Amino acid sequence: MHTNSEPTKAFAYIKYEGTLVQDGFLDARKAGEALLGIDEALRHFLYQEDSSLQKAEFEIPVSIKKGSWEAVFMENFDTVLLKSTLSWGASKYFDTALNEVAQKGFNEFGFKDLFKNAFKSMTWVIKIAKHLGSLTRKKVEHLEYSGDNKVSIINTDGRILLVPTQYLKAFASCPNDLFTRLAKVIEEERQLIIGYNDGKESNYVRINSSEKFIFIPHEDEDEVLFPELAHNTYAELEGHITRGNEHSNTMGFLYQDHILTCYPNEGNIKSFKGTLFTNVTVKGFIDRLDKRTGEFIEKRPKFRFVEIVSNEPEDRQLKLF
Repeated sequence: MHTNSEPTKAFAYIKYEGTLVQDGFLDARKAGEALLGIDEALRHFLYQEDSSLQKAEFEIPVSIKKGSWEAVFMENFDTVLLKSTLSWGASKYFDTALNEVAQKGFNEFGFKDLFKNAFKSMTWVIKIAKHLGSLTRKKVEHLEYSGDNKVSIINTDGRILLVPTQYLKAFASCPNDLFTRLAKVIEEERQLIIGYNDGKESNYVRINSSEKFIFIPHEDEDEVLFPELAHNTYAELEGHITRGNEHSNTMGFLYQDHILTCYPNEGNIKSFKGTLFTNVTVKGFIDRLDKRTGEFIEKRPKFRFVEIVSNEPEDRQLKLF
């Protein structure tokens, strides 16, 4: 895949796009979160490629570009990496792994290939999580094996994602909170795009505000969430509609930094598609029924709604519809 907005001279990139960063600006706190998130995510996948790198002291060079807030990794990054790492000094930096790198040279050692493979794994893991709507549920139930070491993953909407089988293992071993820092920076007018182009193949994945909570794990499910919302009580809650699933006839409702599953008291969610990705007040009844036991003990409440009222300004509604 390739879009006009993708950089052509970089073999990999992590960037934020949207009106909030159209001049290349990101406030210091969010920029710090993003850079830490980049470092944590890349190191995880690098260590998966070669566990000996965990013993190595090295820096990951990042070049920030204007136009969007964009961390790009150029083809000559291995030379930059070697220089920045050598700057630590021999006594501080040379353990067995990186001493071998320095003696042989990065190209011969294959560090650039490790880096590119790490980026591919990261991109595919995010694509799989986005396709399934979750990074925390690691068991993939609907699989169909294809040729060329690829597998078709079927999500609850019946959509199919063709994935190289090697990345299923990377998905299964990915920490639930690995992309939390990167996802927290996402807002309605600031999307996250991660991708690579190594000359042979190009691939990228985009995460918008309605998908960010896929990558921000929920709290400990042993705790009762919103205990004041008792089963079958009427409530009017203000929040944001993050998704719609016609197959399950449910909607995702962001309420006080938690995603609650909502379903209509009657009818189909198609009647409410105009509320997708907007701020709303949802009116209806709390559902804590455990379908397995028949008891009202669900720790994360669902919401059986009878009405959804938009809280968007009139001009914003006109743009959406």
